[in-house]
Amino acid sequence: MIIVAAVVVALAVAIVVLARLNRSDTVVATGSIAIVRDGATLGTFTVEQVRALRSVDAEKTLHSSSHADEKGVFTGAPLRVVLEEVSPALLDDASQVVVRATDGYVSSLDVDEVAGGDDVLLVYAKDGESLGDADDGGTGPFRIVIVSDPFGNRSAKWVNEIEIL
Repeated sequence: MIIVAAVVVALAVAIVVLARLNRSDTVVATGSIAIVRDGATLGTFTVEQVRALRSVDAEKTLHSSSHADEKGVFTGAPLRVVLEEVSPALLDDASQVVVRATDGYVSSLDVDEVAGGDDVLLVYAKDGESLGDADDGGTGPFRIVIVSDPFGNRSAKWVNEIEIL
């Protein structure tokens, strides 16, 4: 009984520590996204600012094991274009791009995947309509969609931070 209690306590501590490590300290206004590196916010973007960048439409079905598949035409700026707005050389010595969402979800992308083209989109609309936000049942205002990825597990909803590692 003592061993079971000790294991449960150890697991609880591990969960708290890991959650704390994945939590972002970046404070960003609702409806905005922050670009972060080495603990510093390098830039923030509103939906209007991202809409002003070059956009891509991608017809995509996001497959999920936990809920119904989601199909639509997703509109957004290639993530590399957004990052180039902060600094053209931002990804030059990076190895990963970490996506964080307001609900605590964290997803990691290889820097070559982001820098290599228009496959990773910072999406702000689906089927011509705003994504909305969590408060109104939406999936935005920003979402990551990886066009070539057949599954939706890295297509994070409610994205509010992109960290460059």
